[in-house]
Amino acid sequence: MARESYDQWKVPKSQFNQSMTYYVKCDCGDLAKLTFYSGPFECPTCHKKYIQRRGQYVEMK
Repeated sequence: MARESYDQWKVPKSQFNQSMTYYVKCDCGDLAKLTFYSGPFECPTCHKKYIQRRGQYVEMK
């Protein structure tokens, strides 16, 4: 299952919206925000971190 991703205005990315990803959907339901230009995404609620690996956003272990 692919994790949902969003642009800087929190608009879901799709085939018509290919902007840079600034947010990804966290397991807790909140949006994890990009912390650095190429760094991990961090959730402000549960503090889980996500990275992009092989085209998917996965939790950092």
